[in-house]
Amino acid sequence: MRLNKEQREALEKKYGVDRIWSFSRLSMYLSCPQEYIHIYLRHDVPRTDNVYTIFGSEVHDITEGLTKKEFDLTSAKSLWDNFVKRWENDPDGLRFDTEKIKQGYIGNLGHYFTHTNIPEGSKFHTELPVMTKVGGTKEKPHYVFVGYIDTEYIDKEGNVVLVDYKSSSKSSFSKSKLPEKSMQLMLYSIGIHQQENIPYEKIKARFDMMKYVTVHYKQENGKWNTSVQERSIWVLKMQKKLETKLKKLGIDKEEARKLIQIASLANNMDNLPKEVQDQFYVTNYYIELDINEKDCNALLGKIEKQCDEIIELEQLSPDAQDSFADVNHHYNPDDYYDKKLCAYHTSAKFLEQEKTLIGGESSDFNVKNKDNNGNLINLFGEPDNKSDDSLIKELFA
Repeated sequence: MRLNKEQREALEKKYGVDRIWSFSRLSMYLSCPQEYIHIYLRHDVPRTDNVYTIFGSEVHDITEGLTKKEFDLTSAKSLWDNFVKRWENDPDGLRFDTEKIKQGYIGNLGHYFTHTNIPEGSKFHTELPVMTKVGGTKEKPHYVFVGYIDTEYIDKEGNVVLVDYKSSSKSSFSKSKLPEKSMQLMLYSIGIHQQENIPYEKIKARFDMMKYVTVHYKQENGKWNTSVQERSIWVLKMQKKLETKLKKLGIDKEEARKLIQIASLANNMDNLPKEVQDQFYVTNYYIELDINEKDCNALLGKIEKQCDEIIELEQLSPDAQDSFADVNHHYNPDDYYDKKLCAYHTSAKFLEQEKTLIGGESSDFNVKNKDNNGNLINLFGEPDNKSDDSLIKELFA
């Protein structure tokens, strides 16, 4: 259930704030101040979709249905396949950068909707709104955030589990990038702590990395180990281990090669000896967050400062805003976000501006002219540089 206008105004009145913040707003500022300026302040650039937001929306819809037990895995896979087919037949559909990326993405998510582990527990909720107060006091916070948790439930140990589904690559959740990537889920965890007085140690937050599985395999010493692999090729990635286990069973090298090839193509081990199958199984790959008071308080302080920065930016003149944005996030054509995902830097407005700056024909006034020999001169003689409460209770019931 999303905030409507009346609920938003009721929250603003109750806490004496002039807006309800979303993490996506903060995230846009952190990703590109110029995009924030044009989307939220000047409203002169439209929000844009890309192939990942289109697919991500469908992924979340199907996952929500699975979690609510509205349908089973067979239906989930059928829904996914039908969506992909419609997308492929749409001549105007947004496309992946390469065929390899497309096949990997679709194949991995197809495997997810066939084999995912549906969580066990009670009191399941999807898209549950959660409010987090940042800074100030409990009665009068400086900032109020409202977000929506993909899935929340109570596990067998009585923990509140928050799950955020991610169809992106695990490389963007590396150890160095995880603190930034986990800000939103941690903010929701803080909100649950604030609203329901649940101790941090009873809150479990995790990312379900949908494109990957955790492969559990038995080592030769009898102990179990794990490996994280892409779903669509996990059997292929176990080739060396399969060779060792088949050899141990007395199967010759050529026969083993054929068995592994069939298993890899099918991406399952149904054709392999049961003795081998019993030494492998897969589960969802989760990235677990450490939710503790120290880190959560530090995050609240960090977000408060970032919101303060945004308020200061909004109070600047347009020229000063542009200068701030350029200094703090200069356009980088080699950066994937800038080049492919940023609504501002992929807009006609920006492209036209760039064309003007490099001397394109779109400029209405060109300060350059040519001398009698056809050489460019600068007419200015300067060097040519190149280069309400009930509504609230209803919402959070």
